[in-house]
Amino acid sequence: MAHADDATKSWVAAVPKKNADGNVIEWTVKYKYALGDHEHIFNKTEEIDTPSKAPDKYTKAELLTLMDKDHWDDMFNKKYASWTADAVVETTDDSFDVSTLSDS
Repeated sequence: MAHADDATKSWVAAVPKKNADGNVIEWTVKYKYALGDHEHIFNKTEEIDTPSKAPDKYTKAELLTLMDKDHWDDMFNKKYASWTADAVVETTDDSFDVSTLSDS
């Protein structure tokens, strides 16, 4: 099951850093996934190799592509699966007698 497909996704922030021409040279984005009681905010900064657009000329879809949303989806799936997995059962056997083991 692709948990990221079922998650509610929302923008937390998108902060552009601009050059003297007003073109974006770097984006810092925060994007939240939430599913049930589990949520995670991804935070990524990405430099723009060839600054050519002002912040308002970008689309949300472009920003998500720039930030590699597919990777975020994959990471959310893993985090959610880990969060919902049954806890590992660990026991300590204080009565174990080491003298019962072979010497070699």
